[in-house]
Amino acid sequence: MIEASAPGKVILFGEHFVVRGTRAIATAVNLRARVRVERAEDKIVIESKNLDLRAVLERSLSSDVRAELAPYVSVLRALQERGYSLVPHRAVIASEMPLSAGLGSSAATSVAYALAYSALHGDPLKEEELFQVSMAGERVAHGNPSGIDNAIAVRGGTIVYRRGEPPKGANARLSNFLLLVVNSGDMRSTKEAVEGVLRLAERYWDVMERVYAAVDRLVERALQFMEEGNGPGLGELMNINHGLLSAVGVSTTKLDLIAHELRRAGALGSKLTGAGRGGCVIALVEKERAEQVARHMTSLGYETYVSEVGAPGARVEYIFK
Repeated sequence: MIEASAPGKVILFGEHFVVRGTRAIATAVNLRARVRVERAEDKIVIESKNLDLRAVLERSLSSDVRAELAPYVSVLRALQERGYSLVPHRAVIASEMPLSAGLGSSAATSVAYALAYSALHGDPLKEEELFQVSMAGERVAHGNPSGIDNAIAVRGGTIVYRRGEPPKGANARLSNFLLLVVNSGDMRSTKEAVEGVLRLAERYWDVMERVYAAVDRLVERALQFMEEGNGPGLGELMNINHGLLSAVGVSTTKLDLIAHELRRAGALGSKLTGAGRGGCVIALVEKERAEQVARHMTSLGYETYVSEVGAPGARVEYIFK
């Protein structure tokens, strides 16, 4: 029996725009996905605790499964292509993240599954292979993913990501600050949100190219502020980024209200994170004020998490023989 885990993520700057080649900054959060894999007698069983779903597969992987579990079948096929034999096993998948909330739960579970299964064979995947294998699952889940969710789930910390390039670590000197993650409670489709922005960019590229350029410059300034530990400056940039995301149609009235309430309560800055049209809003808060602001948001009925900036990446938690 082996358990592996991988962190969720928030995108600090650049979501949506990263799909067409701009940079984005993502950081891992303390919420983790965990997958326990143990050998079985004759079948492959995949169970999702969060979705309350179970699939039983033949070793040929030919059985039909619910769409929600299809990403894990794709992960198994990708592992098979890399020489891992398909052995009967039971995989139990659980995530501490709310689903469809923009925190990268699907990517983290794919990463944790691929790592646990490969470790079961005594040959755990290294970072690049783990990224590639887990992307097989993410493509089934989201159609045209940028890859940023998988990259941060694999390596943790804080990264700068540009599609088609290896992720680069970012020097985030933010030990005096914490992130708040506030769940709006509204579920959304990442695929629909991404495709909607892409269609808008195609229709109005003469306008949108300037928005994309502004985001790339915003990311450049954010990296400078992170290096300097300039929390107030980062907060202002988060507010700007939220406005740009609202302009391209992925914010909602509720997300805007949450973002402004966080600022009113004392956050340095706030923005939606991930696909938008629901999901979560994040805020950067001075460490000594974080619990106070979190309690305020909880009192308003919002599920609120407090996280460090840059949690650890994917890891094998234990091996029991």
